[in-house]
Amino acid sequence: MSLTRESVVDFVRPFVELSYPVKGFENGVPTTLYSKGRLDVRYVIFWAVVFSVLRHVSMKYILSPLARRVIPTPPLDHKPTSPAMERHLKRVAAKKKEHNSVRFAEQAWAMAYCTVFWTIGMIILHRIPNPTSPEQLWGTYPYTPLPALTKFYYLAQLGWWFHQLYVINTEKPRKDHWQMFGHHLLSIALIGSSYLANYTRIGVVVHSLMDFCDILLPLLRYMAFSQACDAAFVVFLVSWIVTRQVGLFLVIKSAAVEAPKYIAFKWDPANGHYLTKGMYYGFIILLSILLVLCTVWFYMAIMVAVRVVRGQGAEDTRSDSEDTDDDAISLEDEDDGVIPNGHTNGVNGHANGHANGNGVTNGITNGNGVNGVNGHSSAVNGHANGLKNRKH
Repeated sequence: MSLTRESVVDFVRPFVELSYPVKGFENGVPTTLYSKGRLDVRYVIFWAVVFSVLRHVSMKYILSPLARRVIPTPPLDHKPTSPAMERHLKRVAAKKKEHNSVRFAEQAWAMAYCTVFWTIGMIILHRIPNPTSPEQLWGTYPYTPLPALTKFYYLAQLGWWFHQLYVINTEKPRKDHWQMFGHHLLSIALIGSSYLANYTRIGVVVHSLMDFCDILLPLLRYMAFSQACDAAFVVFLVSWIVTRQVGLFLVIKSAAVEAPKYIAFKWDPANGHYLTKGMYYGFIILLSILLVLCTVWFYMAIMVAVRVVRGQGAEDTRSDSEDTDDDAISLEDEDDGVIPNGHTNGVNGHANGHANGNGVTNGITNGNGVNGVNGHSSAVNGHANGLKNRKH
């Protein structure tokens, strides 16, 4: 087969344009709708690559530089007693700031995505009269062909989750790596199966519920504004309850109770009808697993809320990275030999103790150090042990 301009265009077009256009009506208005087919895979691949490139470019040239400007350098852990110790503490503080800046950029990127796609999801739902009623969710099944915006929304979302799989497997693993890995696989399974089986209306509702509270993730926790962080966290927690706990539960209830009233159990691919009993129970099981994951994370969020009530500040333990060892900079790099061995042990004891308790060093679990009192106590104990070593 010869390579011609037309053949190249025909190969590339499905990556950048929606495939399978057909004439149809949307809300009684003539328009172009879109069916489904194998070429949709290329569109998903395209958006997975686009999201990966956009993330890299935006974080490197926009979000990370912005974070370095707005995030203050953490204060020194304690008053240095020598020039070498001061250099060490400044290096630790600089590393903390850089770590906070990276986390800020990551959160800002995810927040931007969720804001855009939650808005698109709400536009799609707004175009449907009474979109959450059983008649619209289930009575319109099979909902095919799709409006252009709905098909773009679905396939781009699928590309996003493949992009997320790439991200979590190319960056340093975090404490919740396997939870997030499972969540991403589950999201891909739900989006892919609901798209192929024409459950896109309920899929848009689920996505809108899941995306909303991610817009409210407290980026201020990396900017050392404790009160603003705690207030934002309370709003985030309430939105989580409303959308991911109550809202998702109501979706599952509707699927279990209402769907069989409107959709017959039969396998009719020629007409886009795929609701067999196996598909029905599988769909409910996948949604239930998603609810279980959300409940686990909600429990973790409640633990954070308890700390807020106790005046310890909001500390997100759900997705912090485990890089304590990277942040504990050894004084062996200092070459002026000013610090005696015992004092060196004391400073290293401070670093290790602070890593164990400070929250900023321990994976930046507390972006503004509001839980640093306990960490500083551990650090002081480590420093005291070092002084004992010097005496011996």
